Amino acid sequence: MLQETTTSRMKPAVALEGISKSFPGVKALSGVSLALYPGSVTALIGENGAGKSTLVKILTGIYQPDGGTIRVDGAETHFPTAMAAAHAGVTAIHQETVLFDELSVAENIFLGHAPRGRFGLIDWNKLNTNARELLRRVGAEIDPTIRLRDLGIANKHMVAIARALSIDASVVIMDEPTAALSHKEIHELYELIDRLKADGKAILFISHKFDEIFRIADRYTVFHDGGMVGEGLIADVTQDQLVKMMVGRDVGQVFPKVDVAIGEPVLTVSGLSPSDRI
Repeated sequence: MLQETTTSRMKPAVALEGISKSFPGVKALSGVSLALYPGSVTALIGENGAGKSTLVKILTGIYQPDGGTIRVDGAETHFPTAMAAAHAGVTAIHQETVLFDELSVAENIFLGHAPRGRFGLIDWNKLNTNARELLRRVGAEIDPTIRLRDLGIANKHMVAIARALSIDASVVIMDEPTAALSHKEIHELYELIDRLKADGKAILFISHKFDEIFRIADRYTVFHDGGMVGEGLIADVTQDQLVKMMVGRDVGQVFPKVDVAIGEPVLTVSGLSPSDRI
């Protein structure tokens, strides 16, 4: 975890200030702010519909904000396209990996920016060599020449992360990355996030799982109904406090404890054993 004094002296890799976005009949974001720091994980927390996905789409150039400012390394900028966001070093890894099953692992990693040789043709040897090195950096023992369709979900996530590194991303957004992973694969993802932090990447981590948030995040930002309602160090907040910010009321008010008398059993099972028949 980062100390407050350390973080306060750091310049954000990306800072969003006063960002607003409306759709017909819906105010998705209302003057929200978010700062992502190098070598730090910031958890973006909120209920479904709080505005998290809208903010990610603004940060990756898919949506344009109605108001507010985006700064990269302190300089005001804007992302008119997803390509502009990528060129600025912002990339996203979603729960459903946005990759192409019929292409090779290496082709997916360098799609749109493959190394070129003479006459502008793709340098396939360099492509595969560079892809193998990137996969090694993320701890993935994957053959870069095989088709993506032959990989499991966890390895596809590793390919997506290698792709993020291939564009020298300084900001990595992880949107519910553990949703389809096993316990072992989640542990490996944690180790990868630790390595990305050590490399100075600014990471935005979106998850509904508080055990994950308290395991890997240094900072938190909470959204509620399109507004930013809290931010700070994870070390200074409890799960109950985060939930209260998320839902706008005490946890006890959401699921109040009711004292009831225990009644008679409605179902009793004894001597149960499995059957060979389906």
